Amino acid sequence: MSRVYEALQKSQGESPNASPLVSGQPEAAPSEATAVAVAAGGPVGTPTDANWLNVPADRILHPMPTPEQRLVALAEPNSKGAEMFRVLATRLAHMQNKRRLQKLLITSSVGDEGKSVVSVNLALTLARRTNARTLLIEADLRRPSASKLLTSASLRGISDWDAGKLSLEDLLYQVKDLPLWLLSAGQGMEEPLPLLESDRFAKMLETISSSFDWVLLDATPMLPMADAISLSRLCDGVLVVVREGFTRRKVLDKALGSIEKPKLLGVVFNEASMLNIDYDRYYGGSNPSGKSKKEAKKEAEKEADKVTAASA
Repeated sequence: MSRVYEALQKSQGESPNASPLVSGQPEAAPSEATAVAVAAGGPVGTPTDANWLNVPADRILHPMPTPEQRLVALAEPNSKGAEMFRVLATRLAHMQNKRRLQKLLITSSVGDEGKSVVSVNLALTLARRTNARTLLIEADLRRPSASKLLTSASLRGISDWDAGKLSLEDLLYQVKDLPLWLLSAGQGMEEPLPLLESDRFAKMLETISSSFDWVLLDATPMLPMADAISLSRLCDGVLVVVREGFTRRKVLDKALGSIEKPKLLGVVFNEASMLNIDYDRYYGGSNPSGKSKKEAKKEAEKEADKVTAASA
């Protein structure tokens, strides 16, 4: 099973050498009176009265992940990989307390680095954290793959909305027994950039996001397409997935350089071997050091923070 580890940049208060995540005072949270609409310009309620999120039974997803799909947050909740996603979700939640952080763009420098696997695992984890309403948007309109991790069925999505066939209220799917919704890409598009850069798309994203605590956009790789860079202007933060032993440093540096520094939250290491903490020793079985579980847990967390700081 592949292991996923995160390396978020620490805030200025945590590390004097880290780039500040926020300049000045934290931004105010969105007003609770913000109108919600199922289509651009069509008000139907407020974030506290979003009955349109109650999707019909035929749009409830029943994921049955295979080992190859690596959905550890769902299939192996007690695994080391699932724990690393909980660590990532916790740090994001702490950041959210300091600044506006709702819409997260998840991308990579090139393809095949596992960004969709990371996106779905993180979405599952955030949805389980204090029952936060989470929306996963399959924003890779060229080669959508996130929805395939949650269902084998062909889903309608953004391409249908763009063609005027369906409104947003007919396109949202929900994962069974979780406050996690999915807006699929629908059919892949050959050239989605004009749509992604349009005011219509920006308004749609703002409209639908107002009903959720977290919105995750699984975007295209940054190179060579411009889609992710265009989408980043609409998001509050960017996470970059890096596959160990696969991503070339020069390519990664070029990709990271194209992201606005205040929005770059950090990187998520996929298939990483850099962190090797014996969780069974610290959290479960024997403890040959003689330390209490509480002390041992703190020691393990310190070691993880050292790796995180070195990688950020």
